[in-house]
Amino acid sequence: MSFEVEILNLSFINKDKIDYETIVFYVTYPEKIDIETSRQLWVFLNTLINGGAKKIIIDLKKVSQIDSGGISTLISATKQIRKNNGDLVLARVNESLLNILDVVRVGSFIKIFNTDVDAVQYFRYITI
Repeated sequence: MSFEVEILNLSFINKDKIDYETIVFYVTYPEKIDIETSRQLWVFLNTLINGGAKKIIIDLKKVSQIDSGGISTLISATKQIRKNNGDLVLARVNESLLNILDVVRVGSFIKIFNTDVDAVQYFRYITI
């Protein structure tokens, strides 16, 4: 399984020191997040978070399925990054997936944005 990662810089990068306050990790996830694939997602997100990431956007536009294992992984990663004074948000969630997330009230814990631009703007204007 593979997913795409883009690093967005909210300001000038100083080569001497990485300022995770100004970097957003934009992750595009393919097809489905289920019990089989969620472990890989957890390892990846946990590595980012433990490495210092403070701002992560998960783009779910291509995701057509999510199960309890996938939802649990997103919630666990969000809890972990918030312990480190960061945040994880979801973007471009398709309607059928949004219905599932609404049923289990994920939106009350993880911010969900309709567009990638809105998600990036959220991180641009907040201090974590």
